[in-house]
Amino acid sequence: MDSPTVELRSALASLFECGKYSDLTIVCGSKRYPVHRALLATRSKFFEGACRGGFQESLTGVIDLTEDDAEAVEHMVHYLYHLDYLNKPLSRQSSQRSTRPGSPPAMTSRFSRPNPPKKLNLAFMEDPLLAQASAASPLMPLTPPSEESLFQPLDASLKLPDTPMADQFADDLIESVTLEPEVDAESAHLVTHAKVYAIAEKYGIAGLKSLARSKFSYQISTHLESPEFADACQEAYETTFHTDRGLRDVIIQTFRANPDLSMRADVETMVRETSCLAFELFRMASGLPVSS
Repeated sequence: MDSPTVELRSALASLFECGKYSDLTIVCGSKRYPVHRALLATRSKFFEGACRGGFQESLTGVIDLTEDDAEAVEHMVHYLYHLDYLNKPLSRQSSQRSTRPGSPPAMTSRFSRPNPPKKLNLAFMEDPLLAQASAASPLMPLTPPSEESLFQPLDASLKLPDTPMADQFADDLIESVTLEPEVDAESAHLVTHAKVYAIAEKYGIAGLKSLARSKFSYQISTHLESPEFADACQEAYETTFHTDRGLRDVIIQTFRANPDLSMRADVETMVRETSCLAFELFRMASGLPVSS
């Protein structure tokens, strides 16, 4: 049985995938995205205004975002229905119960851990029938399991008994695996995150903006050698206002923690072409506050 959260996210994802009940279309170049007014208008002040009566978009049912970056638009629309982007969409099929309760589900992530799955320990689950039998037989000791037994490796052939409680535990195990985020560790996507951050700011989608900043911050710390680094820094400074410190502070902190970055030819060229970043790096090197 799906949890309420999985059920809701699966329903939203299905609306995105099939376009059912769509009453609005976002156009970006050659791409068209069937969307839903109620969903967009409650997530963004811009889209709320566009859907309001009297505006061309509300009359034609088409919002043209061709002037925006096509990739950023795609990720923005995807986020509105999946609460994430650059991830494997959560579908109802992937969140359904296994047809074989007690069988460990297969890990679909390319980056699943090499260790075997942990064992479901049922030692602390009290069976009502056993409890009654123990009360009727006081000579039968109830020995708690030793601490070492709690960390025994899982036998791959483990099968839970066919009881409602075991079924529920099987569901929980399946759901915990299904909800594990898929992380793309091969590509930094730094430029993409900067573009998504900018479009989220433009259309007032606070959740997407926060998510893009988190992804950018994590990826920049783990992909310092990425050829995208210089381009991403320039993208962030050229697509945001100087008062928006979301990505800019992340970049300045990265330079402060990694002074060797200034030795890279591509970074030097980028700093020369990005006057705002050059000025902030100058203030940082002088011990002055970066933002005023």
